[in-house]
Amino acid sequence: MDKNFNRILYSSDLNRGSRDVFKIAVKQAIQNKSTIYFLHVFEPFIRDDGERSSQFRIKKAHKQHLDSVTKDMKALLNKRIYDFMVEELEEDSIDIESIEVLVEFGEPSKTIIDMSKQYDIDLIVMGDRRVNALTRVFLGSTAQKVIHKSKIPVLIVPISNQLKNKKEGSSNGTY
Repeated sequence: MDKNFNRILYSSDLNRGSRDVFKIAVKQAIQNKSTIYFLHVFEPFIRDDGERSSQFRIKKAHKQHLDSVTKDMKALLNKRIYDFMVEELEEDSIDIESIEVLVEFGEPSKTIIDMSKQYDIDLIVMGDRRVNALTRVFLGSTAQKVIHKSKIPVLIVPISNQLKNKKEGSSNGTY
């Protein structure tokens, strides 16, 4: 089955090793002439328990704070993507305009699935940091949850083995 992935959702936790996963997402995008949706999900800062954030001023201030964080994070990610393209890619291999940055708040696996539906994604690319299968069974992982809930292909790139090969002082590992 030869499937063309026109829309790729790359989900990043921005931790060490995620740059290598982004390289794979970009490689897929170049091969398929795809758009990449670069997604970072924040866990919510305040949980709405109905009491604490029910006052209008608190909700308004919270929304303004989230909007500010979202704007700042998008600017940071756009800069990192631009730097990545300059450092890692040949000229004209992918257009910066074919990468859209998304910053969302919520439970990561649910948000990844929701965004894949909202943007009509053909392929999800993400890393998995879990050390072993036993850890995944008992603790679960965002990647495992996405695999089980997704109706589209999910490309999981193991990160833990790559981290062993990286020099500790390297700043190039985060995305």
